[in-house]
Amino acid sequence: MAGKRNENREIGLKSIQDARAARARSKVGRISGPTWTVGLGVLLLAMLVGWIVSARSLAHAKENLLAEQRAAVKTVGAEWYPLRDKIEKLTLEAAGPYKGDFVDPSVATWDFRSLPGIYLRLRIEDAKDVETLRKSAQDSVKDAFTSCLLRETSAAHKDDNLDENATPDQPWNLRQAYAATRVLSDDWAREVRDASDKIRLRVFEQQYDQAKRVGIPTAIDILTRAQFYLLVLDEDAPEAKKSATDGGPITSDDLQQVPHPARVSVMNLKTGAELVRLRRTGEADFRFVGGTAVSDPEMQAAMRRQVNNCALANEVWSAIR
Repeated sequence: MAGKRNENREIGLKSIQDARAARARSKVGRISGPTWTVGLGVLLLAMLVGWIVSARSLAHAKENLLAEQRAAVKTVGAEWYPLRDKIEKLTLEAAGPYKGDFVDPSVATWDFRSLPGIYLRLRIEDAKDVETLRKSAQDSVKDAFTSCLLRETSAAHKDDNLDENATPDQPWNLRQAYAATRVLSDDWAREVRDASDKIRLRVFEQQYDQAKRVGIPTAIDILTRAQFYLLVLDEDAPEAKKSATDGGPITSDDLQQVPHPARVSVMNLKTGAELVRLRRTGEADFRFVGGTAVSDPEMQAAMRRQVNNCALANEVWSAIR
């Protein structure tokens, strides 16, 4: 009996026996090193294949979009680029040494003021080269000069087939033409090629679709209908530094608040002839009649710009007449 008890008795402490049993179980369920290596390799291979497929899909989508863009460059660009180059050439020439006042006698019988046209206003310092001109044109807006010089716009587009809400006001700003045709530029194509994922590419696809459906057709329609190009180049004046924000560079808005020389040119877009070349200074004042005077600085600045620009328009029209 004693021998059997000794044979059945567990040797050592229970904790040691439990540890040995646990090690034995772990050996059975343990994943070996080679198995881990194979599994990791399969995972990396799947990720690589997925990346290659995604990259090829992205590249294919880019090429499709750029193929459409190249086709548009050949068709739309054939109409836009010559007119753009003509306008830019005149702008750069007007910003050079002033050639003196000139008014073609034919302008007296050609009332361009009621016709569709294109307008651009810049500081003369921003019209020294094509790159700066295009960049600065993004800040060009219509102002009281065009409102006081040109006539009501509805007559200029009364026969248009464009949707009434989509018809640009007269005159059309060159800034709008640059914006509408940006998808034709090399810079835009470069940004498409650099798109890092489909989400970013989708943004460019939407830009192109919008330009193709609305922007480019409207731009080409207006550019082909446009009869004249009206250019205003503001020359810097020391007084404008007082209006400059935080002592920064003088802007066109700053100049329009103070008397300053401005060069005004009108070109017949159909013949390419320069009809008007004038250098005038618009200066006027305003008074508040009754009620309380406006004290808001921004409102006062806007009113000064308006009266000065209207005065400039009157000076120009008087010379043309």
